[in-house]
Amino acid sequence: MELRLLETFLKIAELKSFTRAADELCITQPTVSKQIVDLEHFFEVRLIDRTKRMVTLTKAGEILYQYALEMVNLKKDTIEAIASFRGLKKGKMTLGASTIPGIYIMPRLLSDFKKQYAGIHFELVIADTKEILEKMENGSLDLGIVGSKYGTNKVDFNKLIDDTVIFIGPPDLPDSITLQQFRESPLIVRERGSGTRNTVESALAKIRDIGGGHLNIIAELSDNEAIKQAVMSGMGMAYISELAVERLISDGVVKKVAIEGLPQIKRSFFIITRKGKTTLPQVKALMEIMDKWRKHGKK
Repeated sequence: MELRLLETFLKIAELKSFTRAADELCITQPTVSKQIVDLEHFFEVRLIDRTKRMVTLTKAGEILYQYALEMVNLKKDTIEAIASFRGLKKGKMTLGASTIPGIYIMPRLLSDFKKQYAGIHFELVIADTKEILEKMENGSLDLGIVGSKYGTNKVDFNKLIDDTVIFIGPPDLPDSITLQQFRESPLIVRERGSGTRNTVESALAKIRDIGGGHLNIIAELSDNEAIKQAVMSGMGMAYISELAVERLISDGVVKKVAIEGLPQIKRSFFIITRKGKTTLPQVKALMEIMDKWRKHGKK
C-alpha cells in the first residue's frame, strides 16, 4: 500500500470522477484506473463502484477513506514540520473560512501574513460554517474561521472578533419598522448550515410570535452577493453581516432597517483548529497575527 495510491483514491472520492482526478493529478486515466485496481488487489476488496454515470465508494471504500485521509494529512504535516525546521521560508497550509470571514477578513489577514512570510503558500476554502467544520473534523484543514459554534468535540474554538448582523432593504424603506411589518415583509434568507442564519434564527426565536415559522420567507440564497443584488432590485429585505454592506449603505444603495423590539444581533467569529492535531509552524505564525488583530479589535 503506497501513499500515492491513497492520494489517487482520495482525489477520486472528492471529485467523483476518474477523468477529473487524472487531470488534477496530471496523470493519465489508465494510470488512475490501474492504481485503484492495485489498491483493491492489496485489500482484496472492491473499494469503488463505477458506472458510466456515477462513481461511489463501497462500504469498504468509506472505511478506507477516513484512514487514507489521516495518513495523507500526516504525510503533509510531516513534510511541513521538517521544512519549517529550516525556517519559515517555504511551506504550505490549507485554510478554511465561512462566507463572511472568507471574503471580508481572511484576505486582509493573509495580506499581513504574506508581508512577513512571502514563501509560504496557502489554499483558502470558502464554504458555509457546517462544511468548514466538517473539513476541520476530518483533518482536511490546518486552520479555519467560522461564524458560529456547532456541537463538536473534535474542534477547538477561540474567539477572533465580534460582528453585527443587520437587516437591510431597498432605499425606499423607512429607517425603522414594527415587528408586525417585519413579519409581513418579504424576506430573503441564507441557506441552512450558514452561521449567519443560525445566529439570526437563535435571536428571532427569543421574540414571541416571530420565530422562523412566522416569517414571510420568499427566497433562500447561499451567496451574499446574490442577496445584496436581490435587495437592491427591490425583491425584499434580508439579514447580512454589517461587514458585507458597509459601503452599500454609505452609498445609499441599500438601507439599514431597524426592527422595533428586536435587540441588536451580535455574534463572534471563531478561529477553529482540530483537537489533537499538531499545529504547523506556519499556522502558529498566522495565529500570532490573528492574536494581534484580536488585541487591537481590528475589523
